[in-house]
Amino acid sequence: MEVYDAAVNFLRAFALAVGSAVIFSGIVRGALVSRGPGGRIRVARQIGEHAALGLDFFVGATLLNLAINLTLLTVATTALTIVVRKLVTLSLSLAWRGGGGATTG
Repeated sequence: MEVYDAAVNFLRAFALAVGSAVIFSGIVRGALVSRGPGGRIRVARQIGEHAALGLDFFVGATLLNLAINLTLLTVATTALTIVVRKLVTLSLSLAWRGGGGATTG
């Protein structure tokens, strides 16, 4: 059982590290594409896409944590991570469809 726990802990830490690296690279890439007209939109899209992918890794890490440590806190953490991921995806889809801007009228 110790080998299983160690393997799951390693995978969890790896998923958190990869997710963090993906989000960080999105911030860096967003800063690089920020110049010129429409820069704010490109930055938001770049960071948002990377944040969504990074949060997928975070969801995986919290699910692994849930597998080895089933407590109310880990259930709440997993649920919160999934909700944040879904909100990021929803806001990105609204922005890409043009529904995220100000209305006129």
